Amino acid sequence: MPARAALVVLGCLVCQLGAGFFYATRALSPDLIEDLGWTRAMWSSAMTPMLLVSSLSQAVVGAACVRFGVRAVVLASLASLLASFVVLSGTAELWHLYLAVALLAVGNAGIGDVVIGAVITRWFDRGRSVALGIALVGSNLGGVIFVHAIAALSASGSWRGAALVIGFGGVAVILPFAIFAVRDPRPGELAAAQTPNETPVPSSDPTSLALGDAVRTPAFWILMYVLFCYAFSQLGMVDHLMLYWTDLGHSRTEAAGYLELTLGAGIVSKLGAGAIALRLTARSALVLNTLVLTASVLLLPFADRAGVLPVFALMFGVATAARDVLFPLLIAQMFGTRYLAQLYGFIMLAFFPGGGLGPLALAWVRDHFGSYELGFAACAALDGAALVALLLLRQPRAR
Repeated sequence: MPARAALVVLGCLVCQLGAGFFYATRALSPDLIEDLGWTRAMWSSAMTPMLLVSSLSQAVVGAACVRFGVRAVVLASLASLLASFVVLSGTAELWHLYLAVALLAVGNAGIGDVVIGAVITRWFDRGRSVALGIALVGSNLGGVIFVHAIAALSASGSWRGAALVIGFGGVAVILPFAIFAVRDPRPGELAAAQTPNETPVPSSDPTSLALGDAVRTPAFWILMYVLFCYAFSQLGMVDHLMLYWTDLGHSRTEAAGYLELTLGAGIVSKLGAGAIALRLTARSALVLNTLVLTASVLLLPFADRAGVLPVFALMFGVATAARDVLFPLLIAQMFGTRYLAQLYGFIMLAFFPGGGLGPLALAWVRDHFGSYELGFAACAALDGAALVALLLLRQPRAR
């Protein structure tokens, strides 16, 4: 990999650390709920405004990158991430939490899969999946680092102070890479960035489908449905895993350790997904991944048995992280690369209903029935439905 392309991948990886801020907020849930006397449904209700803002933001960041450039978008997102933790540290009312997570959503959109995926796909043709896997490792690596740090800081002091330290410290680390490393290729750089065995990335892809043509195909709506199912299960689980594990009798430090294991598994998963995608089609790889996700959720009702919880953490971490790599590759396989940012951003609108309903459904089940089992069953059913939908997916004829 040429040095200039390698620097871009490194910059994307470090910027993706900021996506780990979301997992850090989940690690604060037991402290915040206890301190403010909230119910779990009140806590999870914040996911709805977060997903609404996130979905709308994801839909426009691709266009913003074209108009203002990737660097401007990433810098604006870092400012939003910092503001979110400042607001979070002062949370006293429910609307404060809503504002904090809305700012977090805007920040994550600007350093998320749509932006980073678009940058990597422009720099690489062959080896794209490996480069994408390396870059997207940053979100899981950031999750491990920030969850561990915020759990340690809140255990030895105030959760409010921990939020401020993580916000300012994390942004300070990421900022230099956002300024100097992440950028779109300049004219003439694409050919120089290819290895001798690679085909240069075309400046325009005549086989790509624009958004207006893609939405007329069944494949587009199948992908939106699959993402809805993933969002319901993934964000519902992430919002409640810390709380569920403390219900099982684990300390907050132990529960944070299992969350770190889940995120750590994602680091290996994203690297592995990039390598697997070189040998399997993106569709086949995502089918296998969805099977792993479904199996992991089916393990949760048995999490109090010896050895089950680490297995769940590994399987769930692998499946949810690999989706970040495999999904944009599948969109590129179905519709081409030219309009990837716009297509992916629009498909990400499915995260709003899926990710908004998942946490609320699990919170409602727990508050009304005293356990999560029915909620876990709903997640497993949706994951199974996503698996069936992927098996029905076919290449659009309009190609």
